[in-house]
This record gives sequence, C-alpha cells and structure tokens, in this order.
Amino acid sequence: MKSRDDSMPATAAAPAGAEIVLPPAYWVLPTNVPFYVPGFEKQRYPQCHVFAPEPVDCAAWFDRFTGRVLQSVGSTYLPVCRMSDGEFLLLFGFQPPSVRHPLLRRWRIRLSQTRHMIRQRFVGFRAHTAPGVSSGVMTYAERKALLPLLSSRYLEIAKDGILGLHLGYAPTPFQEHYFPAVRQWLKQNNVTLTLDNYAPFYFVYGLLRGPVFPELIGGRRVLIVHSATGSKRDAITRSIQAANPRGIEWLTISPSRSFADTLDLSQLQDKPDLCLLGGGVGKSALFPQLRPLGIPCLDAGFSFEVWADPNKQWDRPYMSPDPSFDPARVRFGTAAERRQMGA
Repeated sequence: MKSRDDSMPATAAAPAGAEIVLPPAYWVLPTNVPFYVPGFEKQRYPQCHVFAPEPVDCAAWFDRFTGRVLQSVGSTYLPVCRMSDGEFLLLFGFQPPSVRHPLLRRWRIRLSQTRHMIRQRFVGFRAHTAPGVSSGVMTYAERKALLPLLSSRYLEIAKDGILGLHLGYAPTPFQEHYFPAVRQWLKQNNVTLTLDNYAPFYFVYGLLRGPVFPELIGGRRVLIVHSATGSKRDAITRSIQAANPRGIEWLTISPSRSFADTLDLSQLQDKPDLCLLGGGVGKSALFPQLRPLGIPCLDAGFSFEVWADPNKQWDRPYMSPDPSFDPARVRFGTAAERRQMGA
C-alpha cells in the first residue's frame, strides 16, 4: 500500500530476516511485540511488529479487544476509531520520511511532499482510501480551522473507547515516519495508551472480516453510517445480512465531507445494538453525535469496500480470513511479502 503523502513507489528497506531497528524518537510505546491477527495467520510476517503498552501476545490482546466490543453491544457507548496514514497526515501534516529509507529516496520523497504542500494551498486537503473512493476533501482554510476540533474528538475516543492506531512496522516503511508526531501528540495531551484504550489498527478489520463477525452481528439491530447509495448500498446490505442481523438501518452521510455532516437520529425506526461507520478522515466528528445511542460504534473503513465488492479483499491485508485466503490472488504488499505468503 502507498502512503497518501508519498507518490514515490515503495522500496524494501530491510533485508529478509534482518532485525528492524527504529530510532528512539519512533518509539511511541515502550514495548514492541510480534504482530499477527488471529484468524488471519496466513498473512503473518515474521518481521512485522507493533508497539504495545506492555508485553502481550497478540492473540490475548485481540481477545481482550473483541471481548470488550461484544460486551458493549446494545448497552454501552464504545467508539472504536482507526488511525493510520490518512488521519496522521490530516492531523500532523507532512512529516520527514522514514530514516530507514536511503538518503536519495528521502530527498525525492521530501521533494514530492513539497509539491503536495504547495498544491494543498490551492486545492485543499484530499485523501483517498482507494482509487475513486474519497476519504476526505476540505479547503486549506477549513483544515486549518477544523484541526483543533478533529484532534480533540480523537482524544475523546482515547478516553471513552478504543483508538485503532496503526503503530506497526514491517520491512518496508509505510506510515512509521508519523510515529514521532504521534508520540508528541499523545504526550502533549496527557494520553496514556493501555491495552484497553488502544488496539492495533488491523484488529478492527480482524473483527469485522474474521470469524467473530457473525457473533457480533447475529440477531442484532445494525446501524450503518455511510455514503453508499444505489447498487453499492444494496451490495453492502446483502453482505452484512449474510451474518444474520435482526435488522439493518442506514443513515446517509456525504462521500467526502463527513466532518461537516449532521446525523439525524430521529430518523431511526428502532434503537440499534451497534453501529458500523465509514466516514473517512473526518469521521471523528461523527462519533459524539452517536453517543446518545449508547452502543458500540465501529469505524469499518475499507471493510465497506469489500462488502460492496468481495474482489477487493485481495487489495488489503486482513480482509480475507484463513479459510478463504488465496495467496495467488493477493494484490497488496511487496513482491517479497507476497512470496512469504506463497503468492
């Protein structure tokens, strides 16, 4: 996958089998652990690690995360919000390239970033979760004015729920160049990450695309907050209906300006048991509006694209669980990573 603030092609920065060493400024948390998602172990990379608040096995951490979500269904407001390169770019702006890149590549990335910064002055902030799928559009002035509010909303989620921060790293640098900024943001706002208020980014996808999903959805009333209409909405509804929910309702938001959307909860015919949300990088403004429902609200992100078109499960990691995983169809990762999966 390509960082949204880096238009240069990815290159591997750590040889296969070599230990990945990050500088102290990149250490958001004091511990790192081998990363994997239960139910998706065919996509486990030996060199992939994630920062953790304390030593923990990812299976136990995942069980802790999913258990808390399941326990809150129908009874407790629990916002679960993912943050990766798009959200980091919105909050922190362009950051110096990873120190693991060769010097020439770092210079070329910086040059590309400079072009993008100049362009943003005229066309504003634009992010995409996939080709043709916007995850946020705002003018330069809007972004500048909204940053304090959007940042505060993410901090509220750290207090009330779970931040799905992308604090993992692998042989090829992706979003790790944001780690110093994330570390500083948490420190300045007196946020202490724990195993309860922080879960790895991909745990959310593991819950929504893995074997726990039918338990989460089955017999429940599901609220979907998303911009999909027409045939795409119908396809998403059919995919989620396969997990046998009690009912599904939709609240429609704008395709790229969720930060400005107002949710009218009075439209709902029944009180939902949980909410699946897809709001792009401005999504943090939606969570407080859902608080009165007193239910878990899960930032489903790219899962919606896969529910709409199952062929897209091969475009991102942790979208296809082990029973259906086909390494020959994988379109994500580097060539070396795909070879590790047998592709």
